[in-house]
Amino acid sequence: MSQSPKSGATPPKPGASKPGPSRPGEPRSGYLRVALLLVPVAAVAIGGGLLLAHWGRRVETPPPPPPAVAEPPAPRGPVTVEVAGGDGPILTVASPDDRQISDEGLKALHTFESNTGTTALLVWYRGALQVEDYGPGTRPADLMDGAGLQAGLLTFLTGKAIQDGFLTSADQALGQIFPDWKDDPRGRITVRDLLVGSSGLGFTPDNGTPGGPAAADAGAWLKGLALEAEPGTRYKPAEGELQVLALVLEKATRQPLAAYLSQALWASIGARPAEMLLDDSGRATLVGCCVKATARDWLRLGLLLKDGGQVENRPVLPMPWVEEMQRPTLFARNEGMRVRLAWPREKGGPVKAAEAFAEPDTVFMAGAGGQRLYVSKAADLVILRLGRAVEPWDDATLVNLVTRHLERPPEPKRTPYSSIAVQPQGLAMPPIVTPRKPPTVVTVPLDAVPSRGKDAQPALPIAPAVPGGAPGKPGTGSPPADKTPHRR
Repeated sequence: MSQSPKSGATPPKPGASKPGPSRPGEPRSGYLRVALLLVPVAAVAIGGGLLLAHWGRRVETPPPPPPAVAEPPAPRGPVTVEVAGGDGPILTVASPDDRQISDEGLKALHTFESNTGTTALLVWYRGALQVEDYGPGTRPADLMDGAGLQAGLLTFLTGKAIQDGFLTSADQALGQIFPDWKDDPRGRITVRDLLVGSSGLGFTPDNGTPGGPAAADAGAWLKGLALEAEPGTRYKPAEGELQVLALVLEKATRQPLAAYLSQALWASIGARPAEMLLDDSGRATLVGCCVKATARDWLRLGLLLKDGGQVENRPVLPMPWVEEMQRPTLFARNEGMRVRLAWPREKGGPVKAAEAFAEPDTVFMAGAGGQRLYVSKAADLVILRLGRAVEPWDDATLVNLVTRHLERPPEPKRTPYSSIAVQPQGLAMPPIVTPRKPPTVVTVPLDAVPSRGKDAQPALPIAPAVPGGAPGKPGTGSPPADKTPHRR
């Protein structure tokens, strides 16, 4: 008996074949669907793994170095260098009660300062600083431009270089110092020609100053200088000669000018640190301007000139060199080696003065427009003036203004036998006195007949007359006289 199909079951369609058993190696449809679903997942997993591996390798690899950035070029322009100072003597300052200049003189100086735009005025007299005045906004520790006083400073340093053996003498030719000038006509220029102002070189007014022709490269500027006259034949002082002298000192000493100045002079006189300028190349020092120091240190140069190169009886410079600086040159009676002489007074000369100097032995270093350092050895007086340029400048006005208001020490009592050398001022002459009346001299002939007094001595025998001679005389035509001394 056949069984009827279950209710709800769909009867097979007529003609449809029944599913038979699966053949070996033929996938089933369910597995196929699963495989198809897993393929994208596997692809995503594999791609993610590869991506993570790639990122991992990038993190482990060090980053490349940043591109090199070129350094900015060094700034062009003069560079300031320091001139090291030293622990020297401190200048003595007179107290207000011990000043040896009158109150009227102080008032006159204040008026002079305001009328001339003076920045610093210092007066040294008889071992102490009597006046130290500064303009508005200026302090004693400020560095001030000498504005031409560096000429005397370089002259001092040249004498020291000769003493140290770096230069043979002031007459050494530059051809022995600069190899390029050995066979050049400029090689005949001597160090003295640079100091006196007779080098014969041609210069422009702004040599050795910032922005001038020597500021970029002083060495190249030196090679381009032209010789306009035979050395030693033309007198024409120029600031460019000072720049050449600075190059001479640097070449001879084989060190920067600031270093040699410090060890040879600046520290020895007790000066404080100063400043100088280098050219753009940094290989040479510019001296046409901008040599800066305190006013007291500029004054020390005057004290060095007054004391013959000594500081507190200690020699710093050779005294013969300091004396030679103050001798007149062959070209001008009022000009030494970068030092001017107040005497003799000569109209039309380099010293412009409406009246004679009250101290005839005054010598001074002259800068531009009234920058002055006056020195009188006889009066023990040094005056420094720095400030605004004044044209024309009368050289005797300030010196005479100070001198007339100084309190002079009393003159000592003198006798006809007083020694001039021991007088404090050294200028006063001993008084003129009437000379003593000479004693009366009685001449007695040797053959005179003495008197016959009680104490008379016997007369000497009279020589007999000789033929040809006068009677009673030893006579002419007599034999040679006896050389035996006469008896009395």
